[in-house]
Amino acid sequence: MKSSGKYSLKTFVYRVLARRLILTTLIIAAAFVLLVFFTLRGEVSQAVIERALQRTELFNSQNIALLDVPGLPDHQTLEQAAETMVAFRIKERRGHFVLVDLYDKTGTRIAKFTDADHMSIAAVKNTVNTIPRRFPEAEQFWYEILRMDGMPYIHIVAPLANRQGEAVAFFHGVYAVSAAAIADARRRLLRTILAVIGIVFITAALLYPVIINLTRKLATYSLDLLDSNLETLKVLGSAIAKRDSDTDAHNYRVTIYAVRLAEAVRLSDREIQGLLKGAFLHDVGKIGIRDDILLKPARLSEVEFEVMKTHVDHGLDIVARSAWLKNAIDVVGSHHEKVDGSGYPNGSKGTEIPVAARIFAIADVFDALTSKRPYKEPLSFEESMAILEKGRGSHFDPSLLDAFAAIAERLYQEFSGREDDGLRGELRAITQRYFTAGIDSLT
Repeated sequence: MKSSGKYSLKTFVYRVLARRLILTTLIIAAAFVLLVFFTLRGEVSQAVIERALQRTELFNSQNIALLDVPGLPDHQTLEQAAETMVAFRIKERRGHFVLVDLYDKTGTRIAKFTDADHMSIAAVKNTVNTIPRRFPEAEQFWYEILRMDGMPYIHIVAPLANRQGEAVAFFHGVYAVSAAAIADARRRLLRTILAVIGIVFITAALLYPVIINLTRKLATYSLDLLDSNLETLKVLGSAIAKRDSDTDAHNYRVTIYAVRLAEAVRLSDREIQGLLKGAFLHDVGKIGIRDDILLKPARLSEVEFEVMKTHVDHGLDIVARSAWLKNAIDVVGSHHEKVDGSGYPNGSKGTEIPVAARIFAIADVFDALTSKRPYKEPLSFEESMAILEKGRGSHFDPSLLDAFAAIAERLYQEFSGREDDGLRGELRAITQRYFTAGIDSLT
């Protein structure tokens, strides 16, 4: 039998639900953290880029007189301007240019200055030297974000225009983001992430008691509904058994035998649920058989037997009307089939017969043989097993019969002939194990 994680209702509500809620909260928090991280990183990067562009525009406006001179002959003054721009780092909090190159319209470098005191200036020079020179159109600029020695840099290329708006030179610069700006961004990011995590967990904490209450009510309603269905199932099965001059104890015993055999051959929980329903309702179709045939004390004629066989079709019609009973169809529709194909209603053979029906056939015949009826005394365990053995390969599945033989004597000693409340208690425990436990875990 397959095992599934099952919990009591209290355990599910207070432990499993809490664990799942925490996991969901962590996933949501992680998603928001990533969103915040990338959003803030983009905002910080954009702010730094805008600051670098502002410094470039300021350089253009401060040196507009030099840029108005045709041919830009005063290279020395332009280089001094580049030096001043690099030296401006003392007043800059977000960062400063550590390298500035100026090129004329022909692509010839006319000025260059670097911050020799910058700790990674060698890496900056090496990286910039490997990047192809870019000369964008007038009023356009280009930038890229570089990482060198673990620190971020902005590489900017922008046209420098004279008063007529004509691009007469090109600015190539590397802007180093300051450690203070990075630390400030990290603090801001950390504060925002902690706030997001706090909000998510506070929301989850507020929702937890609400979810617990709703889940408890849902589980309680589900259990009540299931109990009603199971009780109706037992009542209907017992009513049919009594109409057939039998007792409801037969239904109890044969269901227990069938479930024990199903467990022995490791049927799944879902298959055993269908077997339980089918065992209770296997003869429900007899409600459609008239009394003179159903209660006839003598052997049925051939015509009467054909009418009796229609109880299978009646049973299928009844259980098919309920979605909850549909997995009882295997037993209701095939419990009179035989593995050699001589059964009814379809003459199915071997594994064409559902395994639940093959299991039930063994349990049903065993209980009939070992039980007292108005027309016979109960047979001994040995006599009953001998009769089952005669049906090996013809009536019964040999492998299932072997599995039943291994547990039959214990079942005989424990349940044969019993009609007491202990029998009902055993069946109640079985139905709870295969139905209510599944509801408790809500799986």
